[in-house]
Amino acid sequence: MSPFVPPTVPRSTTEPKPAIVLAITWATIVVALGLPAIKTGVFDTLSTDDALRLVEVRDLLAGQGWFDLTQYRLDPPGIAMHWSRIVDAPLAMLILLFRPLLGQHLAEGLTLVLWPSLLMGAALWLAATIASQACAPADRKRAKLAAILITALSIPALIHFRSGAIDHHNLQIVLLLGFVLCISDLEHRADKAALAGLCAALSLSVGLEMLPAIALASATVVGLLVWKGSEVLRPACAFGAGLAGSSLLLALLLLPMNSLARPVCDAFGGPILLLCAGGGVALLAVAGVARIRGPLWARLAASALAGALLLGAFYRSYPSCVASPYAQVDPLLVSFWLDRVVETMPLTELAQMQPQKLLGYYAFPLLTLGLCVVAMIGCTPQTRFRWIVSTVTLAALVGESLWELRGAAAANIVAAPLCVAGIVRLRTDIVAGWRLVRVALLVSPATLGGIGLAVWPALAAGTSGQKIAMPDPAASCQTISSAAPLAGLPPGRVMAPIDSGSAILAATEHSVFAGPYHRNNDGNLAMVHAMTATPEAARALLRARQVDYILTCNGSFDQEDLVRIAPEGLAAHLGRGEAPDYLEPIQAVSKPGWTVWRVRK
Repeated sequence: MSPFVPPTVPRSTTEPKPAIVLAITWATIVVALGLPAIKTGVFDTLSTDDALRLVEVRDLLAGQGWFDLTQYRLDPPGIAMHWSRIVDAPLAMLILLFRPLLGQHLAEGLTLVLWPSLLMGAALWLAATIASQACAPADRKRAKLAAILITALSIPALIHFRSGAIDHHNLQIVLLLGFVLCISDLEHRADKAALAGLCAALSLSVGLEMLPAIALASATVVGLLVWKGSEVLRPACAFGAGLAGSSLLLALLLLPMNSLARPVCDAFGGPILLLCAGGGVALLAVAGVARIRGPLWARLAASALAGALLLGAFYRSYPSCVASPYAQVDPLLVSFWLDRVVETMPLTELAQMQPQKLLGYYAFPLLTLGLCVVAMIGCTPQTRFRWIVSTVTLAALVGESLWELRGAAAANIVAAPLCVAGIVRLRTDIVAGWRLVRVALLVSPATLGGIGLAVWPALAAGTSGQKIAMPDPAASCQTISSAAPLAGLPPGRVMAPIDSGSAILAATEHSVFAGPYHRNNDGNLAMVHAMTATPEAARALLRARQVDYILTCNGSFDQEDLVRIAPEGLAAHLGRGEAPDYLEPIQAVSKPGWTVWRVRK
């Protein structure tokens, strides 16, 4: 009789469902990114751009025209902003939805929390879908899990999804992820090709930060059509028609017809419409050559001719748009303000000031770019275009981040699903079980950034250099609560530091001259010239601008720089408490480090 052997219980290999992991991860991120809002109030978490976006939405709800993007209280009689109603519309609808139940203030507060949270959920889902789409069916579940977690650790991008982040960057990131998802499957799905064109046009109608990536990816589609001809005729036509048609439709929805001839180089307008609609039509023209089964050289010649005509028309019609988007900023303002804006800082300046952060910003997308190149070389012909277009898009984002730090956010979050797909493509034992997730977490932006922060102090022992100054928003008079006392004064024109302008507009009915926007040359220069002039000369400047109040803030960079530029200027005199006779302090709304002066008439 054989001995009794208890049955063996197989080890559970059950993996959590990606949907559950996504929900838990999303909730965790929302809570973590919402903690500052719980501590200080969501309105005080707004950046300068977030605050002005809220002002723009309020103006829209108050009856300002849909096509009228003028901010009338910034450098009165006003500045035409370069922003988009594509962002204003959903924010306004959410406020209108909640306002009957909660009132205006609470409706705005809930919108400030809900909007970036919803976009964060969309970003997690899109990243998971991109990763699974690039993998074999057996690997898709683990790829989704890894992509969700690694996206949640894309630290450079998370700041754009915190509570209060209603500026356009988070929406652009989500639209770019949608673009990558659709265009990487373009060769096999005509419907996704059309959606890719729509996502590209929507992204560019919000802002131009993603233009290099979208342009290079679109050029890759042209290359695919030239190479394969009639084999990819349907999806190529769908992309061209989607890009041209959606851009023309968005122009009708967003732009007055009399604005299309203006050389608007920093926003969606005639120049970008020419590139989008013209590029889509040019792709359709090349497709026409491919349809008649022209040889490769004919398709190549057609694409070269179409590209040359498009670029020639663009340069002839809008030659000023070939320059830097900041070319029109006055040189004085470049040195006084723009050079200290962190998000516009190039790699070389970051390496000098905060080299310990280089790994956190650049290591992960560069590592992923290498994985994409390897996958592109070793993949099958059926998946080659997917890897080529993904590699080109990521390379464009990395290149943009080397020029401006703001590009690192999109580069890191787009790299997240591509990194997972690249690891799976290597076909090693890493893919088995939870190893894929562990390796992905090991190379995540958070891990690499932590290594940089931990290792650099040891490497830099005994060295010193410049540091990026990060002021406390409250001490530097940038928060809405710090500007709120001004609401008790009769509405007037306020001469205040550049970074205080948006908060004053959001908290009060006053007008301001200075604000951190590259189109505001006149208002910013008016503030700098008045505050660096001698008290007597400043009096004439203030009178000419009909200034009612002056705000000095000891914690702002402006105050320090104004005193450095002109030790005997008005700002320096006020900082020493030596007010001229035409100014009187308003003690009721002043506090330590923050003084409001009334200009006597």
